[in-house]
Amino acid sequence: MTSAILRYPTHTLSIPLCRRTFRITAVRSVDNLLTESTSADDIPFWAVPWHAAVGLCELLCERREQIRGKRVLELGTGLGLCGLVARWLGAEVTLNDYQPDALEFALWNAQQNGITGVTTLLADWRHFPEVEPFELVIAADVLYERRLHDALRRVLTRCVRTHGRVWLADPWRNTAWEFILEMEKAGWRVDFSERTVHLLESQQDVIVFDLRPPV
Repeated sequence: MTSAILRYPTHTLSIPLCRRTFRITAVRSVDNLLTESTSADDIPFWAVPWHAAVGLCELLCERREQIRGKRVLELGTGLGLCGLVARWLGAEVTLNDYQPDALEFALWNAQQNGITGVTTLLADWRHFPEVEPFELVIAADVLYERRLHDALRRVLTRCVRTHGRVWLADPWRNTAWEFILEMEKAGWRVDFSERTVHLLESQQDVIVFDLRPPV
C-alpha cells in the first residue's frame, strides 16, 4: 500500500461495470479533508467516486469496440476508475492528474483490480507538456471550474488527433454547457447522450458529450 493511501481514512467500494466488479479504494469523505486545503486547487475532489465517472464508464463498456487498441488519455483521473475500465477493455491508457496523491490512488486501484500497463502523467492543464496526440480523450466531472475552461480547451486542441474523439461526462452543470458552447463556436462537433447513474445508495442524471475536433 502506498504512502498516500496510508495518510487518509479510506474505504473500498465495489462498483459493477462491464460484467465485472471493480474494487475502488477512496477517501471516506472529502469533507473531512477540507480543513487541510489551503486553496481551491487543493480541494481533494479527486478522492471520492462521482456519478459522472460511473456514467462515463458505462459508455466505455457500451462502446468497447471503439476503444480496444486505441491510445486513450484520461484527464483529471482522480481515483482512476474510467481509465482503468478503458484499460480493462483493451485500450492503451495514460492517466493524468495534477495531484500526486490521486495518481497513487489510481495505481493502487489498478493493482487491486489486476490491471497492468497503465501510464501516469502528473501535469496541470495550465502547464501541460507536449504529448503525442491521442485517439480518445476522456474525463468525468471536470467542467465545474470556469477558470479552467480555457486551459482545458488548449489541452484538448493539442492532445486530440485530427479524427479523434473526446468523451466528457457531467452531472448537468451549467458550467458544462458553457464549455460545450465555446467548443462548438471553435468548430468542434458535439453529440451527447443522457443516462441515470446509480452509485452506492444514490442516483443522478448524467450527460456524456461526444466531441470531434474541427477538420
